[in-house]
Amino acid sequence: MKKILVPVDFSTHTKTICRYAIEIAKKTGGEIRLFHAYFDFIIATDTTFSSTIDTNEIFNHEMMVQIREQAKADMQKLHTEMLDEIKKERVKNVKIVFTLTGGLPEEEILNVSETYEPDLIIMGTHGKGEKDILSGKISSKVIQNATCRILTIPPVAKYNGFNNILYATDFNDEDKHDLEKLIDLLNSYDPLIHCVHIATEKKTGNEDEKMNTLKTYFDSKFKNNKINFDVIYDEDFLNGMNKYIKDKSVDLVAIVHHRKSFLHRLFTKDHTRQLLFHTNVPLYIFPGKVK
Repeated sequence: MKKILVPVDFSTHTKTICRYAIEIAKKTGGEIRLFHAYFDFIIATDTTFSSTIDTNEIFNHEMMVQIREQAKADMQKLHTEMLDEIKKERVKNVKIVFTLTGGLPEEEILNVSETYEPDLIIMGTHGKGEKDILSGKISSKVIQNATCRILTIPPVAKYNGFNNILYATDFNDEDKHDLEKLIDLLNSYDPLIHCVHIATEKKTGNEDEKMNTLKTYFDSKFKNNKINFDVIYDEDFLNGMNKYIKDKSVDLVAIVHHRKSFLHRLFTKDHTRQLLFHTNVPLYIFPGKVK
């Protein structure tokens, strides 16, 4: 994990996101790039005063200077705090830098991602004002368009490592490839992976058969890997998911980019709220097989 991009908005959630970034970077060493995009335009109503000077333009300019300077001060403060943390912890293999720019956050995150080419983007599920940005345009656009891995962090999550990871499957053809890739990506954590299918329809037996096929394949190929294979029957997809997450003390839910139907199920407003906010479990999205 050599390059980690961390978009921040200086909300109370920011320190949690940065803690995850530091802990992940410590595993292999690398660079954390803090990033903030401030709004660099203001729409003001026309002045009622007759003047040869555009008072709105003056107002906008002054406001933008203040916004830019405040963003710069906030970023420098956060940067200093993180440097102090890694120095206090005697972390020598992590570099922390920052980038500050004006523009629309969702567009600028993608722009810096394209030029910086991070291995991972870590972003929060709440912004200032406790807004659910996952169901909003910022994170939705980033998730749909970014080509790297993305880790989203709920506001009350606390980093405890990634010991139990849930991989949710709908029994697609790419499962073997995706699980192998997940094992490789998280190898340094040596996690217990729970490969889970939530069956919402009446039990047919096909679900158990398909899961046993996956289990047989991985038992033969990865003899020392820790993987559980479970089929859960529940009419409510998210209820079954949430119960399993709680029962198994899941630290992370992993899903794959290329499963548009599965992502559609997961990223509706209600599903996002229940899965991410009620369970307080980070979501790890990684690219699937290139077709």
